[in-house]
Amino acid sequence: MPHPSFLLAAVVVALMLGGCSRSGRPALGKVSGTVMLDGRPLANAAVRFTPAGKGRTSQGITDNAGRYRLAYLRDIAGANLGRHAVRITTATEENGGREMLPPRYHAQTVLEATVAAGNNQQNFLLETRETK
Repeated sequence: MPHPSFLLAAVVVALMLGGCSRSGRPALGKVSGTVMLDGRPLANAAVRFTPAGKGRTSQGITDNAGRYRLAYLRDIAGANLGRHAVRITTATEENGGREMLPPRYHAQTVLEATVAAGNNQQNFLLETRETK
């Protein structure tokens, strides 16, 4: 049987860790939307929102209908409030790193979004050809 002081220490550590994870997290807005490529849903694309200031990048993967929902951490939905650079990529280990999108959507992104408190709908209409 464990010593009573060990049990007390374990409970204190558990309470501290539980409290820190919530109080240390920034305010988040929930973000979802649709990604379309040349008028069609873009499936299996990674969508990443990187805050303009400090903060963690949030990401999601599009489904077969091009819909995504961002996650701040694995079990926590959302993204930091404020302006973000948005990167959308189709390169994965499974497809050998093959990218089907122009660099203006990922490596040299021109995409931006602003996340507010509450629910945010951010849709992206991408084109393989550059429009002038």
